[in-house]
Amino acid sequence: MRDALLGHGAFHDALEERLGCPPWSVILFAGLSVVYLTLQVLQRATVRPSPTVPSGDKGDAVGSEREFRAFQWRWGVVYATIMLADWLQGTHMYALYSSYGLSKDNIGNLFIAGFASGAVFSTVIGPFVDRFGRKAGCVLYCVLEILINALEHFDTMPPLLVGRVLGGISTSLLFSAFEAWLVSEHRARKFPEQWLERIFSLNGALNGITAIAAGLLAQFLTVNLGMGNIGPFRGAIALTVLALFQILPWDENYGDRTAEVSASLRLAVGTMSRQPSLWLLGIVQSLFEGAMYTFVFNWVPLLEPLAPQSKSPFPHGLVFACFMLCIASGSSIFELAGRRLDSRHILALTLLVATIGLATPVLATSFAAVLGSFCVFEACCGAFGPGCATLRSRVIPSNIHSTVLNLYRITLNLAVVAGTKGSTVASSNTLFAACALALALATACQVALNADPRVRSAAEVAGKSD
Repeated sequence: MRDALLGHGAFHDALEERLGCPPWSVILFAGLSVVYLTLQVLQRATVRPSPTVPSGDKGDAVGSEREFRAFQWRWGVVYATIMLADWLQGTHMYALYSSYGLSKDNIGNLFIAGFASGAVFSTVIGPFVDRFGRKAGCVLYCVLEILINALEHFDTMPPLLVGRVLGGISTSLLFSAFEAWLVSEHRARKFPEQWLERIFSLNGALNGITAIAAGLLAQFLTVNLGMGNIGPFRGAIALTVLALFQILPWDENYGDRTAEVSASLRLAVGTMSRQPSLWLLGIVQSLFEGAMYTFVFNWVPLLEPLAPQSKSPFPHGLVFACFMLCIASGSSIFELAGRRLDSRHILALTLLVATIGLATPVLATSFAAVLGSFCVFEACCGAFGPGCATLRSRVIPSNIHSTVLNLYRITLNLAVVAGTKGSTVASSNTLFAACALALALATACQVALNADPRVRSAAEVAGKSD
């Protein structure tokens, strides 16, 4: 049976012809779907510990569970809409540029321009958002995304390059303004700090689910509606307009409204120099996400040659959907583990497992071992997102939240540029070995971070004033 499923025998050939793709890919997707659904059942069947209610200087009024669920739902709808639009663009960006007749080098330069733009503009985006409003930053993100996706309709380098530069700015807004608004609004409504973990876990699950949905929607737009490779970008415009109208009714919140950009930067850098937990967390985030983006650029050339011989082409889309299921499952695992362990300890374990996951392809040549290790790493990505976001909400001061987040993205974008260029000069094994070393260093930094008294557990955060 094993040989039949992996690529040998009449049974395999008949099954492959019926499915239209290698049987192993369908079985993997079905198995991971069962895992994810089982985790969802466990989340709903088990009892979540009641949070410690803040008191004293935290205020007497505390948001109720019902109010929190309504807030979580409204946030989740906006977040899912935004992420679905973001994922849609990624499904056919390379294919679109190729259809325009751009060379591989020019396409690579467009991607690098986006990450380099993010590194440059991160220094001013954060202070801008903290001073002029987090909601304003979210609105600006939507406006930029609509413009960027409109520019994708041009088939020449200049407008595409402008779009990628603007994309670096919008990405900085996506990963700072929204989180800063969420954390500040959560506290303004006086919800318990522990409940932030539930929202961040939801974010991780929605990220994986919308990625799967983006692949299906992209297929529908490009093929069924006959839009071709530009279809997903038109869908992204429609979704971003929808998100914009959902964001407009939000209440505004701010960081330090009186500080100039240079003053906000000096305050953030000064705070980070005095508080080791801030720069340690930044190193952990940059190393992990740098390894993650390098993985994104290099998993296909490493995995595809190891796949069993098949009459069908390698199922990139289905394998991608499997990875997204792993991300969603990882977020569920984080939420379940968070009922017994503090987020900082979960994050350390996640980084250790991720290190093993990306070290495996360097040591193993088996297709099953490499594919399995990639699935494990993607599950770690799903757990890392909410875990790191939870720690950021604990250690980053509210008045400079966006500024610090964007300072983190400077080193991240530089790491991604290095990883992208490295894929053109180094072998896949060398790149994955470098990623494993980076994750090992991130694990060591996380262990050091956990010893910092400022990184308090959820119970300590809620009971600080008691």
